[in-house]
Amino acid sequence: MVQASFEVALKIAERKKAHTIGEELIKPCAEIMVRNVLGDKAKREISKISLSNNTVRRRIDDMAADVCNQVCQEIRASAFRASLQLDESTDIANQSQLIAFVRYEKEKKVKEEFLFCELLTTTTTAEEVKKLVDYFFEKNGLSWMQFQHICTDGAPAMIGVRTGFVTRVKSKWPHISNSHCSLHRYALASKTMPPELMSVLDSVISSINFIRGRAKNHRLFDLMAQEMGSTHTSLLYHTQVRWLSRESAWPGSLKCTRKWRSSFARWKPEEIIATKTTKTRSF
Repeated sequence: MVQASFEVALKIAERKKAHTIGEELIKPCAEIMVRNVLGDKAKREISKISLSNNTVRRRIDDMAADVCNQVCQEIRASAFRASLQLDESTDIANQSQLIAFVRYEKEKKVKEEFLFCELLTTTTTAEEVKKLVDYFFEKNGLSWMQFQHICTDGAPAMIGVRTGFVTRVKSKWPHISNSHCSLHRYALASKTMPPELMSVLDSVISSINFIRGRAKNHRLFDLMAQEMGSTHTSLLYHTQVRWLSRESAWPGSLKCTRKWRSSFARWKPEEIIATKTTKTRSF
């Protein structure tokens, strides 16, 4: 019974469903199927499996703690020092979360795992970040001597020369090295592009934002793409969030542009002007 409860809780967590779905949907459906196929006796056995909201949460917490313990054991047993990647992010509830990934050696292979996601309850300064990481290390029997490298973003709280997180760690553990996250490098590179390339990128992004910014524009664009027989009928919405790169918005718009060019090549100039005028008035 307990093993079945754990396995169902794991499926709920993997599908990212509400914990109440176990008691409200999964268990009643299982009872109906078992009763119709195997009879009332088997149905009574199924009803003994606990899938309440609190139970599912406890099962998920227990499995998460077990996975974390396994990862920490593998880090301690690794023949080489591990690498740590940190990023501070704000979720939809406006709560600041510190996310950590770790890369280490296991059985002569490089393994990468999620280490923890902890809430920064007050500020997001380097001092608070270091306190949180040190507390996690102490609680799980880890030490900075088991780590060789830190990868962070370019925030002052992380790489500040005087009081940044990396500086605080290096002051006590000089063997630690650091680097800048590759995803954030792409975001920085897009801000220092040559003017002729930046003008093209800005034009594409502004066009995408204009189409996706209004529901009517998006519907008309989707209709026009379908009439042209285009494979891509929608565009990715670009924002200034650093981990949502403009790179994702570029390929789809480029393929759509090629399709438009081939379609417009068969039209006469006066037809193109009339179509552009009609679409502009519709927008």
